[in-house]
Order: sequence, then C-alpha cells, then structure tokens
Amino acid sequence: MLDVRPVAYVTPIAEQEFASLTPLIRIVSAGDEDATLTGLVRIYRISTGLLIYSSELTITEIVNGTTIDVAALTPWSPPAPADDDYQIVVNTTATSHPPAEWHQQTASLGAYTFDIKPVGMGPAPAAHAPTHENGGSDPIEVETLPTSELDDTLRLAPDGAGGLAWQPAGSCAGFEELANKGIAGGYCGLPDPLDATLPLRADGTAARPVGTYDSFDFERTLSVSPTAGPWSGTLVSSGTTTSIAGTANHPGISTLNSSTSANSGVSWKTAPNAYILAGYETTELIFRPQSLAGTTIRFGFHDSASSSDAVDGAYIEMAQVGGVDGVIVGKTASNSTRSTTGTNYTLVTNTWYKLRIVVNSNASRVDFYLYSEAGALLWTDNLTTNIPTAAGRETGNGIVATNSGTTALTLVDLDSIIVILPRTLTR
Repeated sequence: MLDVRPVAYVTPIAEQEFASLTPLIRIVSAGDEDATLTGLVRIYRISTGLLIYSSELTITEIVNGTTIDVAALTPWSPPAPADDDYQIVVNTTATSHPPAEWHQQTASLGAYTFDIKPVGMGPAPAAHAPTHENGGSDPIEVETLPTSELDDTLRLAPDGAGGLAWQPAGSCAGFEELANKGIAGGYCGLPDPLDATLPLRADGTAARPVGTYDSFDFERTLSVSPTAGPWSGTLVSSGTTTSIAGTANHPGISTLNSSTSANSGVSWKTAPNAYILAGYETTELIFRPQSLAGTTIRFGFHDSASSSDAVDGAYIEMAQVGGVDGVIVGKTASNSTRSTTGTNYTLVTNTWYKLRIVVNSNASRVDFYLYSEAGALLWTDNLTTNIPTAAGRETGNGIVATNSGTTALTLVDLDSIIVILPRTLTR
C-alpha cells in the first residue's frame, strides 16, 4: 500500500524574522511501498491575495515506514514591508516502486498562516565605558537586576514600547495576539505546543491542519466524468474537453469546448452541496477565454452545472452585458434571489487572467478580483447581499462554460483551480 503525505511545515515558523528562508516540509510514509516524491510549494501574501512564491520540492526517494524533511528547490526572500502576514500551502505526488507495481498518490497540507517581522535589534547600545572592559576597575554589578542573583526564571522579552525588559519566562507581554500564535508556556510568538488546533506545534511536530486546501493543475486530458480531488467533469449537451500544449508559465492546459447543440459545454465542479459559506472561503482560477460571443462562464462557489444560473452561490459570471460580450461581474445568489456588482470588466480573448473570490470572516461580504497574468489588479468589487449562509443553502465550487450557439467552439482554456478554507474546522 502506498501512503505518503505531508504532515507539517518545519520552515517557516509562525513568526519569522525578515530574512531569506527555504520552505521545509515534513513527509511521512506510513505504507509499505517505497516511492519517488515530487511536489509544489506556494506562498501567498494575505493582504493582497497574490501568489508571490512558487517552487518545486526537491525530488526525493522516500523509503516506506520513514519520515523525512524535504526542502523546496529555491529560497524565498519576503518583500518589504517586513510586518506582514502570509500563507504557505504544499501539494505532493508520490509514485511507488518498482514500476511494475506503479501506484500514484496525491496529498496536500492545509494552508498555514505565518508572519514576517523586522529583526528584533532593540534600541542602540550606549557608549561602553572603558572601565567595564576586561581588567577594568569596576566590574558589572547585578544589583540593578530584579534580584541580587542571576535568576533562571527571568528572560528578556519585548516590553511593548520597542525595547526589552526582564520578564518571567512564561510571559509574552508585548507580543501581538494574532491567529496561530500561542501565548502559553513561554512560546512567545510561536504556536502553543499543547494546542492541537494549530497547524504546527512549537517543537515542529504536526498538529491538525487548519481548514482545507485543494488544487488541480490541468496536466492531463479531461474526459467524461474525470475526477481530480474534489472536482469532477461533466459534459453538457455533448461538449468536449481537449488537452493542449503547456507553456513555461502554464504547465498543463485543458480546453472546455461546446458542441453543435445549443447551450453545450463542460462543467468542472465539486458536489453541488459541498460547502455552506461561513467565513474565509477562498477560490482561484487561472484561465484564458477563447470564445466570447454567446458564451457564459460561471466560476466560484455555485451549484450550477449547465447554462442555467445558480440557485445558491458567490461567483463570477462572464456573459453579455449591455450588448457587449465577454463581460465579467460578481454575483451572489440565495435560493435564486441574486445580487450583481455595480461594476464590471470586459475580457479579451487568448489572454491569461486570474479570478479570485474571497468571503470575509463572518460571510457578510464577498470580494471579487481579476488579475492580469503578471499579477496586476484589473478589477475588484464586492457584494454584501444574498450571500447563501442559511441551512439548506449549500453550494459547490468550480467552473461551468456553455455556448448558446450550434457551432462547436473552444470556449476557455484552464490552467489551475484552487479552493481554500483557511479556518479551523471542528471535526
């Protein structure tokens, strides 16, 4: 049996100083087959939602029943400003040995939030008196310390005013109480090793990952009812899919095509009732539109699997608006009552874009984003009405593309899809 999976982020830690680092992932092989391990590590800046680092893992041979730490191929230097939050995610693929018994397994580790802090230099030191040098006439006195003896229970820690002060070893005064930062046990700025809800314990061992993370790069041809992670493909009115040559920046590209039947195309979706929006849900799609006239594309959290609009969802729709084809808007729907953003953006064919949808912390607002291939923000808007959060208003995730005409067309090229739920789930 092949059972290889990532279990912890060894590097970075919850609070990282502003310096170059190389992600290090702990991998466990719990089965009885040796395997070749490959993978991809990504880091996102939370404040902008942009992907700012991507690297393959070092190709590694892992022996069954062992645990190893695998590094990314390239280091990462965080951009300024130093005080900012990030998320790291990893996807792995294990291929068993020998080839005659070939099996393959994919696994992901939930998104982990960490932050970058300036190096804690503290205030500049005062000029050093020459009498304190080795052999000087007045040795350093310890009477000014909190006790007249050096006390192992004390430690220097931030005083909240930019300096350092002597504090009990278990104290974390002056540290921000942000998500994924433990306060107990003297682990200042690090996860509490006793808290199993945190993604990484302070001693580097695995705790239960926060939320869920799923992604798929379209590196194989889609066919009738393919399955990859939570998504499955369905052909709508005899639509088709085709794999085309990847590029340096877009490995694995699949097209969704219509047929000679009206309202035909392809749906690439999770179960239509997989999610109920409750906060922090995030999804992304990298895509390239090819046919705009008569084409409708819906992407995000929604339960549509045909040309019909969603009953429930928070999604981006490309359709004809005001007589113009290829216009995207943000939409929400709750039991078929829908809201639409007041602004929109017109897409151009044969151009790569990234869509991003983010639900806020209590699912009271949904933000919609469109980025260029280079990462420039092209459009954003939000909605605060008709967000499906009530019981019975479950929805799915993915994309459906259809065309109202009767000519077979290439509708859209897909590069990758991601869905993230970066909050602690009680399971």
